[in-house]
Parts: sequence; C-alpha cells; structure tokens
Amino acid sequence: MPATQIATLWQITGYRRLLAARFISNLGNGMAPTAVAFGILALKGATPSSLSMVLVAQAIPLVIFLPIGGVLADRFRRAVVVSSTDIILSVVVFGIAALFQFGHARILYLVILNAMAGILNALWWPAFPGLTPSVVSQDQLQSANAYMQAVSNLGIIVGSAMGGILVASFGSGPAMAFDAFTFLVAGLLVWKLRSYSEVKTESASMIHELRSGLREFLSRRWVVVIVGAFSVIVMMQRGAEGVLGPVLMKEHFDGPKSWALVATFESVGFLVGSLIGSKYRPKYPMLFCMIITLTASVYLLLMAVPAPLLVIGLGAFVWGATVDLWGVYWMTALQTHIPRESLSRVVSYDAMGSLMFGPIGLALAGPAIVVVGLRNAFMIGAAVIAVCVGAALLEPQVRRLTSATTNA
Repeated sequence: MPATQIATLWQITGYRRLLAARFISNLGNGMAPTAVAFGILALKGATPSSLSMVLVAQAIPLVIFLPIGGVLADRFRRAVVVSSTDIILSVVVFGIAALFQFGHARILYLVILNAMAGILNALWWPAFPGLTPSVVSQDQLQSANAYMQAVSNLGIIVGSAMGGILVASFGSGPAMAFDAFTFLVAGLLVWKLRSYSEVKTESASMIHELRSGLREFLSRRWVVVIVGAFSVIVMMQRGAEGVLGPVLMKEHFDGPKSWALVATFESVGFLVGSLIGSKYRPKYPMLFCMIITLTASVYLLLMAVPAPLLVIGLGAFVWGATVDLWGVYWMTALQTHIPRESLSRVVSYDAMGSLMFGPIGLALAGPAIVVVGLRNAFMIGAAVIAVCVGAALLEPQVRRLTSATTNA
C-alpha cells in the first residue's frame, strides 16, 4: 500500500480511533486462547473434555445469535453496538480472570461466563465491519480495509506471543485480566465514534428480514456448497486447535510457550495471506481457495506425527496464510455477486453456517482423545477436511466462478 494512502488515512480521526481499537482488542484476542486452554487444563481434575465443554459453551451462543446480530447492526448505530458489547465483554472476561487468579475457577462458572461472551461476540461480529465505511470515503474504502486487516493481524501476532509468556510466567489470571482491559479500552475508543454512525429506521419486522436473508442465501448454489463444506471443515479445525493442539503441547512439548509459538506462526501467516490477497487475483478464486484448503489437512497431519515444533509452526503459518486468502477472495466474491441490500444478511448466514458445527468439533475432541487416541484424532480430522474439499469441487459453480462473472 503506498505510503501516501496510509498517511492520508492516518489523518482521519475516526479511522485512527477505529484502527487503535482493533489493534488493542486483538492483543487480548491473541493471548486468550492460550490463557483459557492452559488455565482449564491446569485445574484439579480437569480433562480435555472439560476444555471442550467450556469452548462449546461459547461457540453455541455465537452461532445462534449471529443472524440476530446482523439485523441489530442494520437497525441501530453500529458504534453503539460495538462499544457496548466490548465494554460489557470486558466485565465478563474480568470475571474469568478473577476465577483463575483467586483459585475459584470451576467448569460450571466458566461455562456460564463463556456463554455470555459468545452472545456478546455474536452481536459484535456483524456490526464492526460496517464502521469503516462510516469514517472513510468510498474511494478510500479498499485501502482502509486492507490496512485494518494488516493491523488486526499484527495485534493477534503480538498478543499470541505475549500470551505464552504471561501464562507461563504468571498464570492464566493476569493474561485474562489483560484481555479484559483491552476490550474496555477498545470499547471506549469506539464509543467516541457514535456521531459517525447514522440513525437507522426499521423497514420491516426482524422475522421478515431474517427470512428474506435466508432466501437470498439459499438462492446461490455455490455459496451453499462452500458454506456447507466449511461447516464440517471448521468443525474439524476448531476441535484440533481448540482442544487437540493444547493437549499435544502439554504432553509432548513445553505447554503454553510451545502453543503460543505455533499460534504466532499462524498469526504471521494471516498477515502474509492478507498481503498476498491484495496483490494476486486468481482467475477462478473459489477453485483456488478450495484447493489451498488442503493445507489444513497437512497442518493436522504434522501434529499427528508429531513433527518438530518448528515444522508444526511452519504448517500453522501456511494454514494461516490460507485463512486470510480465503477471507479476501470470499468476501470479494460475495460483494461482487450478492446485491448490496442483501449482503449483510447473507454474510450473517454465511458465518452462522460455517461456524454451526464448530461446537460439535470442540465437544467431540476431548472424548475422541480417549476413544481413538490423540494421533488418530488428528488424522481423522485431516482426512475429513480432504473429503470436504473434494466434495465441494464436484459442484461446477464452485470450480467455474470467476471474478468477472456478473450472474451468480
């Protein structure tokens, strides 16, 4: 991105605040997975199934409330929705930090607080992407989005590295307290952007808007096929990274420090993927994306061996790049082929569909270790992902969709 574009964007007060909020909150987002996973695994009597239970408690409300979050984001000031959810979430995460720090953590308490966090995340998710267009002009939007993505990834990278150090040195309590503080600061920064958000008017009932969005989503076969494939792929990936990975690091490597290193590699991959995506435009973007999704299978197989830590990190890096390439090409495809007036609701159903089996993956990962063993659990996940890729590529619309196509 040219330096002049960055300098111009930096002069916009609203954009600076939004950028700072995203970077700060992602510092906490980067360290939270390590803090939660190893905080739970360190509890007396806790098992991988305990970790699964807590993660599922957050994932299910996230999936259920996403469409509602999409409708609310179109009805109220997005800055108010984002800032309010961030500030309330900071209180919830401070509660989790206190439980870990003062020795009162119980699986039931963590389940309740993580369920609350899932609901708040679902309300936040659809609202945040709409803030950038409210603070920059139309001709600056692409550059602003690219810069936002890069800075967001940088926050995850730094947060992942900090998370391993904090958890290993001081425990999960201080790490989660820092995470909570980042949400509070981010929420206060976005609260100042209320004047940039227009007041929305209700044009139809919420039920009507939910139904019309679902009809728009189902009318495009390539969207349904890809989202269907990713509902299973994400299920495998969530189980592997949410439960199997931390268990592997605890049993075969150096616990949180090792897992934080892998997470940092993956986060750097996110950054590289977003940079590649801004330059490279494949003729058949969905065909390209489905093929590179096989890097997820490779990543899981490396953990199944297990390969040396740096090799696993390299696999995480490549998978991270794949994730952000998907983000660039998928969103561009939706923006190109979906009417703008329906886009937000379609995106909500896309997110819900892609994530809906994630809780099942988290729930099954712990018991899978007991039933088939850690190595076989990774291998099953890798095989299922490969099958999903092959099945999606059987659909001609997925293979043939081009960036130049105007009819979905």
